[in-house]
Amino acid sequence: MKMVKMSLIAVMALGSSAFAVDNVKMNGDAKLWYQTSEFSGPAAGTGAGSQSEQTFFNKDTNSVAEVKLSVGATADLMKNLSVGVKGTALSTLGLENNLVGAVPTAKFDNTGASAGAAQLNDQTWIEEAYLAYTMDKTTAKIGRQALNTPLAFSEDWNIVSNTFEAAVVLNNDLPDTTLVGAWVGKHNGVGLMQPTAGRNTTVAYSGDFSTFGTDGAYAFAAVNKSLPNTTVQAWYYDVVKLADAYWLQADSKVMGMVDVGVQYANMNPKIGTGAIDRSTDVLAAKAGMDLGGFNLYAAYSTVSSGTLGFANVATGDKSSVYTSLGSVYMDGEIAAAPDTKTWKVGASTKLIPGVALSTSYAAAKTGDNGGTAGAIAGASTRNTDFTAWDIVAKTKAGPVDLTAIYTQFDKDVKATDTTDKTTDTFRLIAALKF
Repeated sequence: MKMVKMSLIAVMALGSSAFAVDNVKMNGDAKLWYQTSEFSGPAAGTGAGSQSEQTFFNKDTNSVAEVKLSVGATADLMKNLSVGVKGTALSTLGLENNLVGAVPTAKFDNTGASAGAAQLNDQTWIEEAYLAYTMDKTTAKIGRQALNTPLAFSEDWNIVSNTFEAAVVLNNDLPDTTLVGAWVGKHNGVGLMQPTAGRNTTVAYSGDFSTFGTDGAYAFAAVNKSLPNTTVQAWYYDVVKLADAYWLQADSKVMGMVDVGVQYANMNPKIGTGAIDRSTDVLAAKAGMDLGGFNLYAAYSTVSSGTLGFANVATGDKSSVYTSLGSVYMDGEIAAAPDTKTWKVGASTKLIPGVALSTSYAAAKTGDNGGTAGAIAGASTRNTDFTAWDIVAKTKAGPVDLTAIYTQFDKDVKATDTTDKTTDTFRLIAALKF
C-alpha cells in the first residue's frame, strides 16, 4: 500500500464532494517517556558482550527520553462504511543535550541497521489509515491498522505502537463465536525477522513500512465463548516462506473467583534446510484470584529447543505467553525463547485511593538449545539464569496519566562471569488523551 504523508485535515477532506462525511470524531494523545538505568558486573567492560558500568540519570545511552504527539480522526463516509486516520510525530525536544543520550524507539531501520545519530531527529508518519465496512455480522477492515493476535500484534508499552498494512475480516454468524481471517502485507515493526539488530525498538526509523517477513502472512482464527465465563481461541498462521504456526488458548473464571488459563503453541520454521529448521513448542499455564483487595497470580511456561521462539513476530520483543505479560525485561526475548523454563508470581491492588500498584517476580533458565544451532534473531543467551522483579505505580495528576516503573534484572551466564550483569531501571511515562 503506497501511503502519502499529508495533513489529517487534507485526508479527511478527500472525497468530501462525493460523500456526506458524518459523525467525525477527533482523537489523539501526547506522551512523555523517560527511562534511566544503572548496571554493573564483576568484570564490566572486559568480556565479550559486556559493557562499562553506568549510573542513573546521566547523559549516556543508558538514559533515554522522547515526546510523542498523535492526532487521529474517524468518520462515516456512507452507510456501513467508515474511515480512520492517525498521524504520529516524535521529538526529543533537545533532551539529548541535557538529560539523555538516546531514544526508546524508531532507532533502527527496517533491515535492523542502526539509524545512528539520525535517531535523534524529529520523525513523522501516518500510523493508521484504513477503511472499515460492516454488513450484517461481518466486518472488513482494510489498510494501515493496529492488530491484536497472539503471535503478531501492536505493542503499546513503548512511546509509540507498531502497526500493520493488512486486510482483516471478522464474522459473528456462529453463536458465541468470532471467526477471523487476515492478510498482513507490510508492517513497521523491527526486530525478530530482521537479519541483524533491532530488538527493543518497536518501530522502524520514521515509521517506515516494509514487507512482513519475505512475502507477507495469513492468519485464521476462531474465538468461542459458549462455555460460561470461558474464552477458547485457536489461531493458525502462515508466514510465507518463513514459518507455519498455531496457537491454542483457553481462559476461564472458576466459581466466580479464580482465573485459570492454559496455552499451547507450535512454531514450524521454513527458513532453510538441515538443523536450523527445528520446530518449537510452548506450554504455559496461569492461575489467579482476588483476596482481601489484592489480585494474586502465578504462571509457568516451558519452551522446547528449536529455531524460533514465541515473541511477537513483528518486533521480537513482547509476547502473549503468560509468564512474559507485563514484564519489562522478562518478556518474549527471554521467557518465550527456545529451550527456556520460566515461572512468575505477582500481585496488584487498588486499596490506596487513586493509585494502582502491582509487583511481580520472575525467574527463567535457558539451556543449550539442544546443543546444536542457536535460535534465530536474538534469543536469550544459552545456559543462563535470569531473574527480575518489577514494581509499577499508576495514578492521575488532573487529566494526565502517570506511570512509574522500577525493575531489577539479573543475568547469570553459567559458562563465564565476564558477561554477568545486574541492571536497575526506572521508567516514567506521562500521557494525556484527548
